Amino acid sequence: MAHSRRGQVAGTPDPVPGRWLAGCATAAIVVVAAVGLSHLRDGGLVLGPLLAIPVALAGIGASTPRLPLAYGTVMLAAAVVLAPFAGGSLLWVAAPVSVVVVTALSAAGVVLCRPAKRGLASVTPVEQKLANVTSVAEVAQRALLRPLPRRVGPLELGVVYLAAAAEARVGGDLYEVARTQFGIRLMVGDARGKGLDAVEIAADVLGVFREVAHEVYTLAEVARRLDAGLARSPDAGQAHSSRSTEEFVTAVLAEIDPSAGTLTIYNCGHPPPILLSPGPPDSRKGHRSRNGQTAPSVTTVEVPSPAPPLRLLSLGDCSGAGRTLPLRPGDALLLYTDGVIEARNPRHRCYPLPGRLAELAAASSDGIRPDLLERVRDDLLRHTGGPLDDDAALVLVRAPAAWGDQVPQPAQATAP
Repeated sequence: MAHSRRGQVAGTPDPVPGRWLAGCATAAIVVVAAVGLSHLRDGGLVLGPLLAIPVALAGIGASTPRLPLAYGTVMLAAAVVLAPFAGGSLLWVAAPVSVVVVTALSAAGVVLCRPAKRGLASVTPVEQKLANVTSVAEVAQRALLRPLPRRVGPLELGVVYLAAAAEARVGGDLYEVARTQFGIRLMVGDARGKGLDAVEIAADVLGVFREVAHEVYTLAEVARRLDAGLARSPDAGQAHSSRSTEEFVTAVLAEIDPSAGTLTIYNCGHPPPILLSPGPPDSRKGHRSRNGQTAPSVTTVEVPSPAPPLRLLSLGDCSGAGRTLPLRPGDALLLYTDGVIEARNPRHRCYPLPGRLAELAAASSDGIRPDLLERVRDDLLRHTGGPLDDDAALVLVRAPAAWGDQVPQPAQATAP
């Protein structure tokens, strides 16, 4: 999660301290006075080359070559003014030559060292520590939320994850997919809370799902196993633990049977998925976008009665938490977390996901494009105008143009 929240722009060189400028000016006055007094004692311009010292001092710590060039001009003028008092000595040549050489070297040194100074200024100790934390968080996220494959069987998958803490890049939202003998199963969930507690709960849920998704027959049984796994967690039975009974996970489970062309949903207190079906090209009654393209139909896949969140299933009735419906070729299913629909703009208006989804999908004349998920992400960030207040995850599943000639198997008929 393209915006800076630092008080100082990285890479901006620090100005030269005022004390250093005062010191260089004092050195210039002292040197000019010393050189001026040297010819009064019939010493000629023996101290003339000292006029280059203020130029060298001005070049130390300067962010631009202007300062050493300015001091070099002043010292060269002083050398020219004092040259007639050299009394015929050839040392009057050494003074301006030394000033010119030191001025050139100081200015060149400032120009050559400026990129290095900019790089050092841009990496402060706080930023270095933040970079270390971010790299660790990326490893943790990759271990917790493994990148989903772009294709599982005939289905195409897309994932977008936006963490509320942009520097952390990991939160309590979770998702996973498994290709099993019962069909292709997916899960999208949201662990209550933030921080390490939410990450630990998400890790527990993902670990159980990756195991039981291949073993049990129905999604209802998968949900029951996930609920029991959270109840058996090491911290669940400790009264003093921060993971008390208030910690739970909302989740929606989906099972797609490519051989039968069906979609089964089991909802545990989670925002309902959205089903997109491309409309016919010659549809006159369908919703049309601003550019005149026919928008796909957007259907919120509600269940008769959602079950309680995971770890609280025993507190409610789960008989109406499942639903099976056809998944036609070309359809797309969007699963998401509440961080998407609760994202607010500066006027405190929530993001209208179903309406915006239809508009974004209708912006193309070639059906539901593979980049639809990225377009939703960009539109969501434009809506909020800044970082999100909560983690947000979106998983888009696209059905193929045709399911093929597979024969449905009895073991693959799912009806929780």
